[in-house]
Amino acid sequence: MRNVSAIRYEQVNEISAMTMTNTPTEERNEGPSDDIGLPLAEVAMRDVPSWPVAVLGSPFRVATNRRFGVPRVGDPLGGDERPEGDVGDDQRDTVAVIGAGTIGLSWATLFAARGFLVRVHDPRPDLATTLEQAVRQFAATLPDGPRDPDDLLGRIALEPDLERAVSGVAAVQENGPENIDLKRELFARIERAAPATALLLSSTSGLMPTDMSRDMTDPGRLLVGHPFNPPHVLPLVEVVPGERTEPAVSRAVVEFYRELGKEPVLLRKEIGGFVANRLQSALFRESVSLVLQGVVTPEELDRVVTESVGPRWATAGPFASYHLGGGPGGLRHLLEHLGPGMARRWKDLGQPELTPETVDVLSRDTEERFAGRSYEQLTEARDRAQLAVLAARAASAADGQPGALPRLLGDFYGYEELLPPADQQLLLGAREFLEREVRPIANDCWARAEFPHHLLPRLAELGIVGIGYKRPDRPAASRLLTSFLSMELSRVDTSMATFFGVHTGLAMGSIVHCGSAEQRQRWLPGMFALDTVGAFALTEPDGGSDVAGGLETTARRDGDTWVLDGAKRWIGNGTFADLVVVWARDVADDSVKGFVVTKGTPGFTATKMEGKLALRTVQNADIVLDGCRVPEADRLQRANSFKDTGRVLRLTRGGVAWNAVGCMMGAYEAAVAYAARREQFGRPIGRFQLIQDHLVEMLGNITASLSMAVRVAHLQDRDECSDAQAALAKLYCTTRLRETVAHGRELFGGNGVLLEYDVARYFNDAEALYSYEGTREINTLIVGRSITGYGAFT
Repeated sequence: MRNVSAIRYEQVNEISAMTMTNTPTEERNEGPSDDIGLPLAEVAMRDVPSWPVAVLGSPFRVATNRRFGVPRVGDPLGGDERPEGDVGDDQRDTVAVIGAGTIGLSWATLFAARGFLVRVHDPRPDLATTLEQAVRQFAATLPDGPRDPDDLLGRIALEPDLERAVSGVAAVQENGPENIDLKRELFARIERAAPATALLLSSTSGLMPTDMSRDMTDPGRLLVGHPFNPPHVLPLVEVVPGERTEPAVSRAVVEFYRELGKEPVLLRKEIGGFVANRLQSALFRESVSLVLQGVVTPEELDRVVTESVGPRWATAGPFASYHLGGGPGGLRHLLEHLGPGMARRWKDLGQPELTPETVDVLSRDTEERFAGRSYEQLTEARDRAQLAVLAARAASAADGQPGALPRLLGDFYGYEELLPPADQQLLLGAREFLEREVRPIANDCWARAEFPHHLLPRLAELGIVGIGYKRPDRPAASRLLTSFLSMELSRVDTSMATFFGVHTGLAMGSIVHCGSAEQRQRWLPGMFALDTVGAFALTEPDGGSDVAGGLETTARRDGDTWVLDGAKRWIGNGTFADLVVVWARDVADDSVKGFVVTKGTPGFTATKMEGKLALRTVQNADIVLDGCRVPEADRLQRANSFKDTGRVLRLTRGGVAWNAVGCMMGAYEAAVAYAARREQFGRPIGRFQLIQDHLVEMLGNITASLSMAVRVAHLQDRDECSDAQAALAKLYCTTRLRETVAHGRELFGGNGVLLEYDVARYFNDAEALYSYEGTREINTLIVGRSITGYGAFT
């Protein structure tokens, strides 16, 4: 055994950062996998591909296409000669997974997601059923975003014969029980049947490769590739070579895992438990001791970790964290000054024994805490949270390189990739905020018809409010970016998207395009920060589609003030807005003018509209203006006709098309997930043709609408979008929206009318989007006038 340090401290930081988002998994019970090597019971079989494949250590390598997450054959690493025993160029994409417990099934899902053909071998009689259930669960929490589980299952074959399972493969990932005799026999058989160039890897959590390879002809071929559970989520793989492993083989294994999208760390020597498990064992030992001493409960201990060392070590690791903790003097300064206290604390650390009584105390508390939630629900929630941590870490990487924006399930052609990397990062930040802060409360706020005011400061911190308007400290963002942000908001909560559109589009847009320089300076800074919330009052109780023909709300000049009289209806944000842009008809010249009315102005009353069945979180108001006096200084100085009002509406009408796309995507994502987990007649409903027809219709509508919306954004960026083009996008996308949410609601059956399944919210909200910012009929007439040259409004 080599007499060198097992691992550099930089690697400890890497391992900590790659594992601190997970729960302890040192002792894995792989269940039925304990019988590996025995004859396999009858299982449902797919046709097993007979072609063998080469390995990454050969002159050719499989390189991951990171854009689409599938392997492709790369260029030669050098030379045209093929090693003896290697296989042909077209036979390079199969791996064998030996042992189908939790770890093995996770590996199989990841390999399939990366485009490999996978052969799974395990004697468990329920292998076919267990594999399908696992893949359907894991497919939703892959690092690059959800994948179609049927596509993944189509790449996985069950092979009852061990020798056939490993024949002609690029790599073998073994996941059997921690039994040294079984491992030795197993790898001796695998070595004889697998190609000479195949990588032989074990997921063992504690056995040494030198011990496991004792009966092999070439023991240096076996390495440990120890993942952190679950392998399809967490990036770490500890690569441990044996005493006789050549450096070139170790490099090939590291490259294999790296191309798989993992973060391999090569250990310098063999050591029991490797590194990550030893670290979490130390932490868990002290956790048990603190609980047994009555210092904290298990639940409180979990909270201490997730709110302190968890996020810290997920981003920096212990050595890097302590180096920063030492200030400018770094780790040396910290250890010189605080080291003695640390050493004393080490001596005081607990040494608990896992007696039956201890096991019962710890287990009973945890079982009570998680009662009522299934294992599948808990693991999916954990995996989604871990993916969010990893995504956030990637987005704020220390080297400044932006992380990848995961493709949305409904963005079938990858339109978000049209955005430059910096814009994708901004969009990713908004997505993470919405998933973390908005989605969990969206249904509750909708049910109670209450607005989540507490989210406004956090929304402002994202830096997306009014980002489409130029400021002295930055240029205006593209319409494509602001539109994707609108879509993202609506995908999670269409009510929040509507609030945002009213504030940033209608209210801020009116001030930006119709206000004077002084007015912009006075009102916009507070609106950018969401310290001031805006509303837009155009629609009237008796005037919706025909407001362009004449407003009933009047404005009368009286010296340096204007007196407003009339009523407005359906005014979003109206009940709590700090300022409302009110459009009124000047009685002197019949022209339409805009006025900014601030909260608390005498003669201004806003009353919440009750009984809505759509966008219930949005606070729509009935507004009464009764002798409401507004200073001339608060009249929008560049709003002198309805054409000026129309300029604002033209810009926001295209935004409604994007909101429609987002609402469709939200319903589609909910439907896809439901189709994967809902079972009828003994199988997921997603396997039925009529259900797939619903999903395809939904995706087609989304894709067509998104393509139109993207083109409108491009035209708006060039200031070339006409009224008719914006109107066509709005009417088309909202019409397709109604169809799409109807497909989604139907797919859910009776559950489709329950709020807890989300689709009912999207279904109801679609009706509001269909109607506001111009009905389908009015927008049709706008487009018809453009086509024929004839107005047909009256």
